[in-house]
Amino acid sequence: MALKKLLFIFFYSLFFFLTISANSQTSDTIKVLFIGNSFTYVNDLPQTFAQLSIKAGKIIYVDNNTIGGYTLKMHLQNAITIQKIYSQKWNYVVLQEQSQIPSFIPERDTMMYPYAIALDSLIHDNSPCTQTVFFMTWAHKNGDLGLPIGSDTYEDMQQRLRSGYMQIADSLNAIVVPCGWSWRKIRQNYPSIELYSSDNYHPAENGTYLAACSFYASIFRQSAVGINYIGNVLPMDAVTLQTTASQVVLDSLSLWNIGLYNPKPIANFGFFQNGNQIQFSDSSSLADVYTWDFGDGNHSNLQNPFHTYTSSATYNVKLIVSNNCGSDTISKSFQYFLSDIIDKGKSLISIYPNPSKDIFNIKIPIDNGVYSYEVINPEGKIIIHSSVSSSTINNLLTINLTNEAKNIYYLTIYTQNKPLRYKLFKF
Repeated sequence: MALKKLLFIFFYSLFFFLTISANSQTSDTIKVLFIGNSFTYVNDLPQTFAQLSIKAGKIIYVDNNTIGGYTLKMHLQNAITIQKIYSQKWNYVVLQEQSQIPSFIPERDTMMYPYAIALDSLIHDNSPCTQTVFFMTWAHKNGDLGLPIGSDTYEDMQQRLRSGYMQIADSLNAIVVPCGWSWRKIRQNYPSIELYSSDNYHPAENGTYLAACSFYASIFRQSAVGINYIGNVLPMDAVTLQTTASQVVLDSLSLWNIGLYNPKPIANFGFFQNGNQIQFSDSSSLADVYTWDFGDGNHSNLQNPFHTYTSSATYNVKLIVSNNCGSDTISKSFQYFLSDIIDKGKSLISIYPNPSKDIFNIKIPIDNGVYSYEVINPEGKIIIHSSVSSSTINNLLTINLTNEAKNIYYLTIYTQNKPLRYKLFKF
């Protein structure tokens, strides 16, 4: 009875601990699900990646369903795989195909791609914010073991694997983690580091560690060099593996589709003054909800609002955009002048030609009291700022906008009394 009681307490405590761990994820937790076979579970790649991430200060949660010999087709028919996909809102779901199928041309078109597409659909049905990741594996040590000896090479198989994973990833806007390409670079430059186990296709500890570093660099877009976790790898080898994986990933992020298909919105806007009214133009991407702060206590939720300020001043305008996957914020400052100031300035100073393709001449009266001027682009950025002496030759200023785009620019001339504002029309 005492033994049964102890066992009950142990398993209850374990269940309680696991429940707390699973539910203690914060909004900063990166959640990654691995779906694959023995190439993933040998030496426990998910946990190796997790330990690297934790040592680097990341908050990480990983889960997996990895079964020896499994294909993506078999995972699509596996209830546990489907259950795990729908178990929570993942940041990333990793798909790893059987080691040979992606290299089969044209068989992969029917043996792999339909099931990759179906799994990707389930992943995004669960959450449109999840990014599908393809785990580019490595070629067998001496070429495809399923082909007659000597009829295939490592390099041939690796090139086919790369094209197989890249083709499906490109079609699905998915990420590729180039473990196989890091593997290739190690084989080329550091042949003494053994990546394979004795069967010549599963990973040795070095191979799994290299793959984990590739995943770290791909998911966090940061170098794995210097992370104080080396598992069962020799210290000098760990540095080489960290460095190589980081270089392969970070030198070519766009090549592996990393960062190209971010489901979160990116905020941006422009603006244009017409009289006293400012028209704000949203140029954000992937945004569904808009929150404008005009910097004077007023707000709007329209995508492209108009706003009129009551006084001349410098205003800081903030736009927050969001969708189901997150939010982004951008702020821009600009100088606003009431139209009466603009109109009064017109009687004092002449501008010609205006419109112009490039050069604007500014004629300033004698004893003008002008001491500086600046030109602001439609985004509110100062592109020209210069001082002016009272002895300006012939009281003539020349502004060159040759290198600027066709648009309306704002010229502000500062005098002893007040700033004067004009529009420069470049065509």
